[in-house]
Amino acid sequence: MTYPTVQELYDLHGQVAIVTGGARNLGLQIAEALAEVGAAVVVTARSKDAAVTAAHQLAKAKGVRTLGLELEITEEAAWSALVQKVEDEFGKIDILVNNAGGRDARPAAPDPNIPLDVPFLEARSPEEWRRLVDVNLTSVFLGCRAVVPAMKRNGRGKIVNIASTDGMLGRDLELYNGSGQSASVPDYLASKAGVINLTRGIAVVLAPYDIYVNCLSPAGFQRSQPPAFIEKYSKMFPLKRMGRDGIDLKGPIVLLCSAASDFMVGHNLVVDGGFTAW
Repeated sequence: MTYPTVQELYDLHGQVAIVTGGARNLGLQIAEALAEVGAAVVVTARSKDAAVTAAHQLAKAKGVRTLGLELEITEEAAWSALVQKVEDEFGKIDILVNNAGGRDARPAAPDPNIPLDVPFLEARSPEEWRRLVDVNLTSVFLGCRAVVPAMKRNGRGKIVNIASTDGMLGRDLELYNGSGQSASVPDYLASKAGVINLTRGIAVVLAPYDIYVNCLSPAGFQRSQPPAFIEKYSKMFPLKRMGRDGIDLKGPIVLLCSAASDFMVGHNLVVDGGFTAW
């Protein structure tokens, strides 16, 4: 019997991937990684201009087919329209990465006379809670629901939902005290925890269709945060550093989107430099 090589397992030539929130930050890095192993990539963003620009730059840099589309991730009709446009353009959908979301944190410089737990919980409004749960959790449900019929027609598919280590642990608010960085909020923690178990629930139902649903939970990645925050946060990792943009997420996301992960179902792949291993 001849077995596929490692290179063949990770190869995504001929595959069509949708990356929500793919115009910047981790989403753009995910789109770049999938393009680098051959996938055609559909980049979505709330801004059509941002999506189109990112897609154009990606095609030019990586030499793959791309498409930039506007998407309001909390609207069912927007997801239906997206799926139709992608199928019209490419004929199929092989991969969905539900990356888009938000944190909606309080201002970075709260009143020093008010303990951080007050804006975290007591001053957090139900309206803020509902909006962020919609953005981070309902959107993932809508995305999975929208692409599954296309993947069933295709005979297989890969769905990767981006969660966070904030969905696995409580957050020490002292990290943010005097750091210049906005503190996390309970709706973010709860919604990301929901993404992890939604992934498990969907995964076991879709596995018989050869649709593989998994989750990726990164810890903090360093980019433009205040230096004081980077210094404090880095000390909380066994590696003594945050994640590296453009490096540390690329391998894990390609694994979950490729045939290399064909025996992984409902898994939460933690990419955190040991943050949750203490």
